[in-house]
Amino acid sequence: MRDLDREETYLVDRTGLALELRDLVGTGPVPGEAYPGPHAALGYGEGQFAALLSGLPDWGEEGTLFLLEGGYDLGEAAGMALLAETGRARVVRVGFRPGVEVHIPPSPLAPYRYLRFLLLATGREEVLRSVDEALLEERRRLGPEVPVEENPAKFLAYTLLERLPLFYSPLFRPLEGAVQTLFARVAKSLSLTPPPSALEFFLVGLEARHEQGDPLAAVLLGPGEEAALAKEILESRVDALAEVPATGANRLAQVMALWYRMAWTAYYLALLYGVDPGDHGLLERLREVT
Repeated sequence: MRDLDREETYLVDRTGLALELRDLVGTGPVPGEAYPGPHAALGYGEGQFAALLSGLPDWGEEGTLFLLEGGYDLGEAAGMALLAETGRARVVRVGFRPGVEVHIPPSPLAPYRYLRFLLLATGREEVLRSVDEALLEERRRLGPEVPVEENPAKFLAYTLLERLPLFYSPLFRPLEGAVQTLFARVAKSLSLTPPPSALEFFLVGLEARHEQGDPLAAVLLGPGEEAALAKEILESRVDALAEVPATGANRLAQVMALWYRMAWTAYYLALLYGVDPGDHGLLERLREVT
């Protein structure tokens, strides 16, 4: 088994994703002007999670509509831009496509940059400060220099090695899909997320599956009564169970801190599998056709 505390393990990180993870806080475009309210945000691809987490409505007839064109939408974002521009609201296109007003390059870590821009553009600097503080606090114990016994992301990566993760976050359900994307894109690893009726699914769909050889590992992201119930149900239905606590001054900061820790976990899992955690060339081809 590869050792996450040995330098040679990191040689597969040819794109330097560890540096991007370490220096993520504070990166991304800064608004060059004030955008009139009311504000709305509609996100696709890499921008979808940020739009949902921002708490802004997904459509507005007045003020400013931020259209986060994060790719992988088969032209739907471009179509929505044309539709929105027929209304009274100003449309601000954000993403990496030609002609966008605000450029954010493709990256598995781009959701942070989309969210940061939205918070700055809508005058929520204090909220952004709480997010950045939570991420910086996480970074102090997640980097490669922190040994596995003191590094929760490394430890969780070892737990998930050769297992199929099942992510559940009653704190903010869209986080499950965002983490699933991280594990697919960074760790090159398949994972599962439950349907809307998650507890029902856990109770009957996973009945004694571990006894039939399914190496499932449940990962509970954040606190809450539903998370406690899920733990009680899942303990006898999965091969391993991990609880990831939330840190942060508010719900948005907590969700982003969880996302950031899981980004590091996906990174370490890629190293354990011996694969480059950076973007695969196939994604570039997919961007070209979408």
